[in-house]
Amino acid sequence: MSGRSFVLVVVDHDSGEFTIEGPMRDDHPWNKAVVNAQKVGRKIRCFSMGDMDPEAAAAEWQKTSNGRRVAAGSIVNPNDGF
Repeated sequence: MSGRSFVLVVVDHDSGEFTIEGPMRDDHPWNKAVVNAQKVGRKIRCFSMGDMDPEAAAAEWQKTSNGRRVAAGSIVNPNDGF
């Protein structure tokens, strides 16, 4: 990833929940955690919202998705295996 920081949205399509992770500079650990969770059948995905304030990113995603925001790291967490 580049040297610029960004926020990552992690979406759980089964529960309708999402988290905002970051700001960060490297999403590889998060992508790996998402793929591992998908391999066991979870319907989740992640994507960058760019160089935004985390609260602004959450408000924008919530407005378009009608999802419920949950605590960072609660859908997947690269430090927990996923």
